[in-house]
Amino acid sequence: MLVAHNEQKELVQLHRQFSREELQRLRQQQQFFCPQCQEPLQLKIGQIRIPHFSHFQQSDCEALFSERESQTHLLGKQHLYEFFERLALSPQLEPYLPQIKQRPDLLIEYVNRQFAIEFQCSNLQREIFLERTLGYIRAKITPIWILHTPQRKKNGLGIQKITLNHTLAQYMMQNNGQRYLITYDVASKTFYYYSNLLHVHKTQYLASINCIPLAHQRFPLLIPTKISRTKFEFLFTKLLYFRESYLPSRLLLSKRGVKDPFLRAIYELKLTTTNLPIFLGIPVKNTNAFDDYCIEWQVQLFYFLKCHALTPQSMNTNAIDYFLQWAKLKATVERNEEVAYYLKLLKQLNIQHVHEKIEKKQLIDVLYDELVAIG
Repeated sequence: MLVAHNEQKELVQLHRQFSREELQRLRQQQQFFCPQCQEPLQLKIGQIRIPHFSHFQQSDCEALFSERESQTHLLGKQHLYEFFERLALSPQLEPYLPQIKQRPDLLIEYVNRQFAIEFQCSNLQREIFLERTLGYIRAKITPIWILHTPQRKKNGLGIQKITLNHTLAQYMMQNNGQRYLITYDVASKTFYYYSNLLHVHKTQYLASINCIPLAHQRFPLLIPTKISRTKFEFLFTKLLYFRESYLPSRLLLSKRGVKDPFLRAIYELKLTTTNLPIFLGIPVKNTNAFDDYCIEWQVQLFYFLKCHALTPQSMNTNAIDYFLQWAKLKATVERNEEVAYYLKLLKQLNIQHVHEKIEKKQLIDVLYDELVAIG
C-alpha cells in the first residue's frame, strides 16, 4: 500500500519518487498507521519493489485489504495518480470507503461524479469482481477497471485474433453497444485498447488493437471509435478465414457421427463445408453467450426452421426458448438476445432459406451498420 497515517493523523502518500535518504529519515522520525484498521505499519525500503507500507505479520486487516502487491501494481498506481494529478482531478490514493468497506486504487471526481479506478494486475474471481463492482454502483461511484497489459498482447496492432479467458472478458466495458477493453503497460507507459471485439470461438476474439501513450491520454478516458469500412472488410475476411479453418478439424475430431447435432444439421440441410452460405457463422452484437463457434447454433437454427416449416421471416421471437430447448442448449437471457438479433439480420437480408444466395457486399453493408457499434 502507498498511503498511511502518521501520529498526527495526517495522510502520508508515497506516490512520488523519494530519495532513499528522505525515506530513511521519514522512517526514523515518524510512526505510521493503517487508515483502515489503525494498526501500526512498517515502511519498507527495499532494492526490488518500490517503497511501500506494510502491515506487520498476523494482521487482522489482511482479510479486508490485500497488500501482496507486485512491483507492477505499485508502479502503475503511481503512474495513474500522477496522470490524474496532472489533469487537476485531485485524485485520492487508496482511500478507504467505510460505507462499502472497499478501497479502490484511486478515487477521482469529474463533473460532480465519482470514479473508482482499479488497476488490476492479478486474476480476480468473478464473484469478487461482481461484488466490488456492485459495491461501487450502490455507492453511486462509477468503476473503471484497467488491466495490466499482458506481455503477449503487445505484439501487434490493427486487426488481430486474440485470446481472452473468462477472467479477462469480465473487464470489458461498453459504449453504445460496443465492447472494449482498456489495459495499461507500466514499462512503456502506454494504454492498449482492444475494441470492436467480435467473439468467434470459446476464448478467441477478433479485435482492433490500438495504443496511446500515457502522456497523450485524457479523462474521460478515450473511447474507441467505429472502425473504417475498409478495416471492417478486412475483419470480415478474417472471419471467413477462421470459419474455413475451423470446420475441417471440427468435423474430423467429432466422434459422435450423426448423433452430433451440428453434423446432423449439416447433413439434413444438404450443406457442404466447402460451400457454406456466407451468412452462416456471423458473430452478432459482440456477445459471447455461446462458448462454441456461432456457426454451430446458427446451422442448428436453420435445421429447426426446416423441421418446423418456418423461415427467418415467419419465426416469432417467442419461439426462441423452444429452439434452445430443442437444440439442447441452455436458455439464458443473453443467448435469447443473440438468437433474436441474428434473426433480425436475416430478415434485413431477406433470407428465406439456408440455400439463399446473397452478395458479400450486401452482407457487409448490413453488418457494418449493425454489428460494429459507433464509439
